Amino acid sequence: MKHTKLRNQIQLITYADSLGRNLSELKVALDSYLGEYIGGVHILPFYPSSADRGFAPLTHLEVNPVFGTWQDIQAIAEEYDLMVDLVANHISAQSSYYQDFLIKGQRSLFADMFLTTKKVFGATIDPDQLGKIYRPRPTPPYHEVRLGDGTRENIWMSFSEEQIDLDWDSPITQDLIKQFLHTLGEHGTDLIRLDAIGYILKRPGTNSFLIPEVYDRIEWMSEVARQYEIEFLPEVHFHYSKQLEIAEKCDWVYDFALPMLTLYALYTADSYPLENWIRMRPDNQITTLDTHDGIGVTDVEDLMTPDQIDQTRRIVMAHGGNEAMRATGSGSQNLDIYQLNTTYYTAVGNDDAYLLARAIQFFVPGIPQIYHMGMLCGENDVQKFMVTGVGRDLNRHDYTLQEIEQQLDRPVVRRLFALMKFRNNYPAFNGTFELHDSPADSMILSWKQDESEARLEVNLRTYGAKIQYREAEEWKTFEV
Repeated sequence: MKHTKLRNQIQLITYADSLGRNLSELKVALDSYLGEYIGGVHILPFYPSSADRGFAPLTHLEVNPVFGTWQDIQAIAEEYDLMVDLVANHISAQSSYYQDFLIKGQRSLFADMFLTTKKVFGATIDPDQLGKIYRPRPTPPYHEVRLGDGTRENIWMSFSEEQIDLDWDSPITQDLIKQFLHTLGEHGTDLIRLDAIGYILKRPGTNSFLIPEVYDRIEWMSEVARQYEIEFLPEVHFHYSKQLEIAEKCDWVYDFALPMLTLYALYTADSYPLENWIRMRPDNQITTLDTHDGIGVTDVEDLMTPDQIDQTRRIVMAHGGNEAMRATGSGSQNLDIYQLNTTYYTAVGNDDAYLLARAIQFFVPGIPQIYHMGMLCGENDVQKFMVTGVGRDLNRHDYTLQEIEQQLDRPVVRRLFALMKFRNNYPAFNGTFELHDSPADSMILSWKQDESEARLEVNLRTYGAKIQYREAEEWKTFEV
């Protein structure tokens, strides 16, 4: 697969109602305040959904009317590269497909769409084989349900009882996925984020996570979506070796290791783990520091030592206060065993250090993506978390248009926007990258194309960062 369609500019990631109340107001926010600084937008699931803020979709064929219409989606796609989600592993328990199955049982036209333990293990569940399966939650991945025809089935539900796993071996499921892909393509989609793609196939005797057959399914989807020139980005939180593997087989891969490695460098003035990763990582990455979920921990196993990970985790918690500790793990309604719930701005705890982190992200090869909380330098939304009890809500403040306008007056936001504008427009970032040797408490990263050259020099002890760049044969300095 080749990745040639996306602009080499920063992407924004946001919910349909996080920058304004709906898609129409999101368009206003982009046109009036933010669009000058980005080249693409990832709109998190805007489909009708019953749970998990969009990640329990009833379908991908409709836009939730609370957010707007397909016309609103297309209006954004006309001006920006558009990235959307295909929730690959499951569908809502409230979907018409599953409800029909619950009522009619095996007489339902959709009975074969859903995965049962019988399909995976046969009549008897093998505890040893079940124990090998990689699960995102510490609970069993199936629940027994009584169907309308009186039969009982163990239905696979990897994430929650509102998220019913699809049987990707079923022709009915494959036909549905084709419908989803065609609908997304017809409405301007450039890049599809394959949510939870690693879990879609369950095979006894394996850990059933991102097994080789999954790549065959991604290739099959690419064939279906080829007429729309859609590219694919698998969403996978796992050991970094999986990211290297994905990069060889798919258009794009997430750099989920970068957030923790950068925090460790900022906290300890030790850049070597981060530099080691930069030297080995692939270039076809969507780079991140923050997402709607939180800061991944499993992504840096073996890139950082257990002590380094624990030290970084403890400092993140200290910066976030008691709320960050309560919001991660069993202290909240959602159990996040692989992620830290906090905004990146809160985790860093210092304006200069935050901008330094963004400068590193923008200089590392790949297309940078910035979450709406990060773009507005947002702090943890403690009030929202206290109301909902959902840990991830610390990192999910929804801004009104008036709030967005107010944030633009903050010096740290203005400095970030200037940095984003430089990253998007300076031509050297389309050229050749180099990571230069330097002491552990500093970093030097550079890009060069023809007569254009940009050089980022970082001091991790003072949080100083400056960019030297050439313009009309003259060297200039951009103070981050």
